[in-house]
Amino acid sequence: MKDFEQLLGEWHGEGEIPIEPPMKISAEARIERLGAFIVFSSKGQPADVPDSISIIGGAPDEQAQPMHYFDSRGVKRLYLTTIEGSTWRIWWAPGEDWNGPHGPGFNQRFIGEISPDGKSIEGRWERGVGEAGDEWEIDFPLNYLRR
Repeated sequence: MKDFEQLLGEWHGEGEIPIEPPMKISAEARIERLGAFIVFSSKGQPADVPDSISIIGGAPDEQAQPMHYFDSRGVKRLYLTTIEGSTWRIWWAPGEDWNGPHGPGFNQRFIGEISPDGKSIEGRWERGVGEAGDEWEIDFPLNYLRR
């Protein structure tokens, strides 16, 4: 969990969802410690972007951490997350069904590169296509700046 401490604080996120017309999105995020856990909360704009909260932790430090995600649409998901070097990764936990009632209908992962000074994260959500969901393409970028 020590690797996640570099993310603690307040962040402003911006991205663009590639629909017609493209939808610019933003988020105000807070990442904080709650005992042995990390809490990641986010309020999104425009109104179509859900507010969310994620609870990270519960696994030994040398393993990927569970990330329990909940949002204002009533969606709940279980991801795994790691920070290795400067790369933050989030992906579906094994056994979770991305085609199920809380899934987006495609495999999904996040990859973010944390800047050397820790003031920004250049990130992107990717979608897995193909029958196995293991052919990756960018779904939308989402970059964060520390407040």
